[in-house]
Amino acid sequence: MANSVEIQLKHIMDEYETKVQNVSREACKKVSKNLSRTLKGTSPRRSGEYAAGWTSKALDSDTFVVYNKSMPGLTHLLENGHVIRNKYGTYGRAPAHKHIKPAADNAQEELITEIEARL
Repeated sequence: MANSVEIQLKHIMDEYETKVQNVSREACKKVSKNLSRTLKGTSPRRSGEYAAGWTSKALDSDTFVVYNKSMPGLTHLLENGHVIRNKYGTYGRAPAHKHIKPAADNAQEELITEIEARL
């Protein structure tokens, strides 16, 4: 009798685990796409190439990454500021434009809310 209860409980837990994995994967995909859209809107613009370069992709079935495809080396310079140099030396600092951190923080909150709502 106890053995059949254990088998049924294991079956129920396995189904729930599969559901949680699927829900988490779908929520991560949705939130990463939303984050790339948000960054396209909040990024600093000069020519628009940097802002348009944000995209997301799946590294594997459980990992999603949001990155700037067109100008990846510019992200940390804009986010944190940088020294301005010319051929005579340095003459100041470019101000930081915080646009990645606030969007990433909002995406983390959105992911938690999305997973809780789907479960």
